[in-house]
Amino acid sequence: MNNLYTVPSFEVSLSKDKVTARISLNRGHNIFEGHFPGNPILPGVCTVQIALELLEKLTGRELRLAKAGNIKYLGFVNPITTPDLIFELAIAQAGESNIQCSTSVSAGGTRVCTFKGEYENINA
Repeated sequence: MNNLYTVPSFEVSLSKDKVTARISLNRGHNIFEGHFPGNPILPGVCTVQIALELLEKLTGRELRLAKAGNIKYLGFVNPITTPDLIFELAIAQAGESNIQCSTSVSAGGTRVCTFKGEYENINA
């Protein structure tokens, strides 16, 4: 997702099973030219991918999303009006080859997305 976002803050809990990250979207990224012209919206798949990348940063593992459940989009993310997002990830279970994680995403103080994912370690 070349240059779609930066991570100005990445706070890990003492138990290392939770992370709160602030994401700043690149308002000029070309993904917003097609989604949608004149009314840019962050694609939902990008939200899921950002969560994956944050989880990889937290765990130090290369992961892939194996299952996603209870994905709820509760609002839109416009990179012009709300370029800063808060991602909260909580690991529910971690094994050698997989991780279960709950994610919550907020923009402008409003929750815009929640989902649960099961991720597999690519190098297991």
